[in-house]
Amino acid sequence: MTAPEKERRVQEAVRRHARTRAFAEAEDVISAVLSDPGVQEARARVEAADTQLGRELCARLQPFQDRHDHALTEGDRPGSPRSAGASTAAGGDCAVR
Repeated sequence: MTAPEKERRVQEAVRRHARTRAFAEAEDVISAVLSDPGVQEARARVEAADTQLGRELCARLQPFQDRHDHALTEGDRPGSPRSAGASTAAGGDCAVR
């Protein structure tokens, strides 16, 4: 092995070591921040708000989901007047001929 090759291998080993150490230190800092009681409390509040908003949104969108489900049921029935002459228009909308 030549001297330049040996030097390159040493530099690569030093870079790998520095990178591994930096990641380990970052993980330690992240763990310390996430274990803080204030951070845990804030996280719990955010999760609770997210759950509440999700429930509210679901309730507000349920009529649209019901209409969609009903339209699919009606449109899938053989001999249905809507499905007999329907074709798909641009954008996925159903256009009756």
